[in-house]
Parts: sequence; C-alpha cells; structure tokens
Amino acid sequence: MSTGITELLESFSVGQLRDLSLAMSPRGVDVQRQSLSREAFLHLLDKKKSDSTLALYAHRIEAITPYKHLWVYSADITYKGANARIDAAFPGLLGSFRETEPHSEDLQIQTGLKDDLQKRIYLKLAHQVEMSGWVNVSRTEKRLKQFRKRHPVVITLRPAEQIITVGFPGFTYVQGVQHEDRLAYATIAAEAVKFLKDSLKIECKPFSAKPAIDAMLAEEPGEVTQIRRNVRPQKGGRFTFDAGEEGELTNALTDFLRLEGSIRVNENEVRNLLRRAGASDVVLVWKRLEIVTRVALLADGPEFLFVWRGSGPSSTLVDSVLRKVVSYEKLFAKPSVQAARDEILATPRNSMVHPLVMAQKHGLSQAEIIDILGVAVAKGDFEPRFRVNTDALLPDYSNTWRRSTSEFPSIVADEQGNQIDLSVPSNIEVAFQRVK
Repeated sequence: MSTGITELLESFSVGQLRDLSLAMSPRGVDVQRQSLSREAFLHLLDKKKSDSTLALYAHRIEAITPYKHLWVYSADITYKGANARIDAAFPGLLGSFRETEPHSEDLQIQTGLKDDLQKRIYLKLAHQVEMSGWVNVSRTEKRLKQFRKRHPVVITLRPAEQIITVGFPGFTYVQGVQHEDRLAYATIAAEAVKFLKDSLKIECKPFSAKPAIDAMLAEEPGEVTQIRRNVRPQKGGRFTFDAGEEGELTNALTDFLRLEGSIRVNENEVRNLLRRAGASDVVLVWKRLEIVTRVALLADGPEFLFVWRGSGPSSTLVDSVLRKVVSYEKLFAKPSVQAARDEILATPRNSMVHPLVMAQKHGLSQAEIIDILGVAVAKGDFEPRFRVNTDALLPDYSNTWRRSTSEFPSIVADEQGNQIDLSVPSNIEVAFQRVK
C-alpha cells in the first residue's frame, strides 16, 4: 500500500472505512460484521494494498462525504458545460484519481466524480496543514514536535440549483496540538474559489443567504426556527440574542421586553426589526431534520456549519437544507441597485453605512455597494471610517471608528491574548460616514 493511500485511510472515520470495506467486498474484502473497530477495518483493507481499485474507491468516498463546514456560492453553470471544462483542463480526471505532491500547503486536485442522476460534479482537492504538539520523550520531559496533517477540500458543482459548495471537515482540536498559522477557514474557501476561476474559468458569485433565511423563518416556522442571531446595527456595535436550543428567538426577545422591561411589542415587530438589521451569523434548528446549523453571513459568501449530533453526517440532510434555502433565495430576487442607492443617499448626517449590512439588506454584493459609495465619497457626501475587525474585547485599545488606518498601531491584543496584525487588510473593518 503506497504512503499516500495509507495516510488517506488513516484519516478516515469508522463510517468511511465501513463504506469502503463494503465497496471492496466484491473484490475479496470479507466484512462479516459492520460493527468492527477502526483498527479491524484498516487491517482488512491493508490486505488489498495491491488492488488499484482500493485507492479509487477511497478517493470517491472522501469526495462524496458530507462535511460540517460548507461554503455556498451562486454560479451560472450547466452540467454539460462544467464537464467539458473539467475534461479540457484535467483530461481523464473524472472517474479516476491522480497522485499529488506530498507535504504541499497548496490545494491540489486529486479526483473528479460525476453524478449523472443528480447532474452534479464533485472535485476533491487536498493540502497539508502545519501543526505542532507536545510529545513525551522521557518520563520527565516533553518536546514540541512539528508535523503536517492532510486536509481534504471538496468542491461540488450543482448546476440544477445554480450553486457551488466548498466543503471540508475543519480541524479537530486535540489537547496539546495547535495549528501553527491558524489557517482561517475563509482562506481555504477563497483558495478553492480561486482554483475554479484560474483552472476552469468558473466564477463564484455571492449567495444572498440572509434574505432567504429571513423569508424562510417567516413562511415556515414549523420547519425551521432561529435560536441565536448576532446583529450588527448600521450605527455600529454588535448584539447577540440567544434563546437557547429549546426556545425561539423572536418569541424569547418579545417576552424579555414585555416581562422584564415592561416594553410591549409584538413578535412581528421584533421579526421585522431583525430582518432589517444586519447580521454576522444565525443559528437555526431544523425541526423535522433534527439538526442545527450555524450560518455565518460573511462578505464573500455564507458558511453553513452542520451540527450533526445524533443523526450523524448525512448527504441527504445537507441537500434538504440547501434545497430549502436555495428555493427562497430564488423567490426573493435581488432588488435593484437603485433602491440601495436611494437608501444610502437618504442616510442622515453623521450616520454610518456599513457595506456588508447594506449588501445583506438589499441582496447585493459588497462590490455593488462600494461602487455606489465610491461616487458619494468622490462628491464629498461620505468619508471612509476604519476600526479593528473583531468581536473580541481589546483591553489596551479603544476600538472606535477612525478616519485613517495610519491611526492604528501595528498590532493589538484581544481579551484572550491573541495578537491581531493590523497590517493585514482583512483585520480592518471599513464603513462610510455621511458628512454633509
């Protein structure tokens, strides 16, 4: 068995090893009981190290495995056209696999898989993540050891829904083990998007998740409820509302205002307020599906985190969630740029316009909002403002809006002692203030 396939199988879960063993049963892998241990499955598969089918099936199983981190993008693609582009860029890849350069931090494509029934294409890539951990070298001494861990990334082209998803398992925390560069999940997703653009000339566009989720919550309260939302008002700041997993957010917030503040509002008023406000993430409970998802509403596209719990990872559950959200996204088409422009120009003096909040509200991209604001800035109606892009407290620094990035120190530390490098653009939040 080659080093590559050995590393691949050792990264598999028990469920993946069981599926692979069953797939290999016609080729001599005898699975008498499905409740075998992980070591027993690895022992069975090790006997087939000379069978080239083993690696092919293993890569296919990893490609179609449902992962807990899933980024969603809109894309104008067809099944036939996507197949043609992949065949042209990577001849013979679909239905096969290729060896990759070991120990590479760059995403490398390993296999492609077509699903003619669902009109779907899976592209599996992998890279190595730098990590370190303390190991015992004697009874009284530990030593910090550096190593790399293989990390799969799966791009799924879904022409029927006109979306592309980027999924990966994330990094499992282990005591004493840390990621050297703390590679951000958003960075991995961005690299996958860049791969599609550079290699296949396929453009990923922002997916308008917030309007779709808000509409779904209003229309189908029996199907899905929200239990937590991080709200970002246009004037700045962040508020977190959490109803607990057995509660429902609008009901809990209405009761809180009425019972503890003697402020009488109805649930529709609270729901409309939450819809109007910007948000950084929403936690949803899917009642029939019996799963929880956290949807991070980020600039480049939403990230869905699937909390499987008792149900276990399931492609069917992922598809059910995506179909529901996509259906509402299509129903609520993007409003015109003119509507956003009218609202921006009507902003009162000294008020702040946050591009991400405005983009979410109108179902537009941040680039479209920035274009509108660019004209207003050129006319002198607005000026840019900057602050540190973090939800954490900064004990030694007042995180207020500033006129210039030159007013920032090079590095600040948050409440947990993590350093934030302010020379990195993504660590700076930008908004625009109406000045006249």
